[in-house]
Amino acid sequence: MSTPNIEILPLKQGFLRAASEPTFALVRVVAPSAPTELSQPSRPPLDLALVIDRSGSMSGHPLEAAIEASVRIINGLKTGDRVSVVTFDDHIDVVSPLGGLENRQELIAKLRQIGSGGSTALFDGWREGLNRLLPHVDKGRISRIILLSDGQANHGLTDEQEIFKHVTKAAGEGVTTSTVGLGHGFNESLLSGMAQAGEGAANYGQTADDLDEAFEEQFSILSNTFLRQVRISVTGGSDVSARLVGEKLTADAGSRRNLGTLAWESSLIAVIELRPGQGAKADALAAINVEARNKDGERVAFGPVIVSLPEVDLAAFSRLPESADVRAAVSEAQVAERIEAIEAIARDGRFKEAREALNVLLTTPGLSDFARRKLEFLLQQFDEDRILALKEMRYGRASMTRKLRSVDAANLSAKFCSAKEDAMPIHLKKKLADGRASRRPRNQGQP
Repeated sequence: MSTPNIEILPLKQGFLRAASEPTFALVRVVAPSAPTELSQPSRPPLDLALVIDRSGSMSGHPLEAAIEASVRIINGLKTGDRVSVVTFDDHIDVVSPLGGLENRQELIAKLRQIGSGGSTALFDGWREGLNRLLPHVDKGRISRIILLSDGQANHGLTDEQEIFKHVTKAAGEGVTTSTVGLGHGFNESLLSGMAQAGEGAANYGQTADDLDEAFEEQFSILSNTFLRQVRISVTGGSDVSARLVGEKLTADAGSRRNLGTLAWESSLIAVIELRPGQGAKADALAAINVEARNKDGERVAFGPVIVSLPEVDLAAFSRLPESADVRAAVSEAQVAERIEAIEAIARDGRFKEAREALNVLLTTPGLSDFARRKLEFLLQQFDEDRILALKEMRYGRASMTRKLRSVDAANLSAKFCSAKEDAMPIHLKKKLADGRASRRPRNQGQP
């Protein structure tokens, strides 16, 4: 099979032993161009379970958005796709078992009759969606649950970590999970955690229009998948502490991260922080390993790729130029890490302190244009709606560290331009506002 190219791009072409400040490098996992026979790739047939929360807390606009978003998805499905619809409050109903699209309009009519009421047996609803798909798992098809909910689980299994274990197990058996957070007070911790555990996408919005791009992006990635379950790990060499920015150090003086799906002719990136001690070896500062699953579900491994840099003295190190591309990536990774800490302050009710911390972060030297504008948007959100600001922090920082990028590293440092982003494939676009549509909505979804 084709293999990804694992690139190490240092911030500076040298390191300073036992320095007070760390040095950084950008790791890029770059996919090749699709083979000739896949020059216009189309996704495999889809088995989709739409699991819709109809509990009392979803009444009104959230349920309306869930139904309209589901209608748009169904209208966009292709011949050969199959869909099941499950609804839940404290009871579970299978509106439609897994089947083809011959009676598409009849199914849509059933969707539009869904009403709200009752408690939220979220896990039971998700599990019923799994039951619709699991007997039909086939490596030639894609099996995915899309859960549309406010995440306010209060009936049946509600422990988040236990739910995540079940979702992870299902992904290992071939059924992935994406989540859509709806309503003003949806539980982003549960829903984003389920999506990460389930190897799917985590999205949120207030209207179906807000979700159009999110679904379009999901299915674009499915159409262009090269590798899935991409996982990167970094381990420091002798007397070197190495970590992925945004992750904690592990016992082996390294760290790891799930990066998600790698599409053809795209890249996944991670920034590593290196702290070489007195015993560091210039030719082995750290080792990078990448694991993934191929289209047949087989686990594949790449690496180790060794990080090496020449040692220089303080005077030479201070004169070394920085790579603008890597500086931009470092800036965004550090901002995402800081946002996580600021979010924790805000969730503790210290909103004034959190807003001040965002303002201070905005003054950080060397911010990339995208990071600066992201922070400006978060500050605007804080003034308009603190609850949605918290959600944007959670979803926005995840997209900064796990988002597919162009194969062109120079796009990291280019000024953020909405017009330029609109010209990119949907799965490579950056969004300043993860929970809002960035362009005029279409009339229907386009899976």
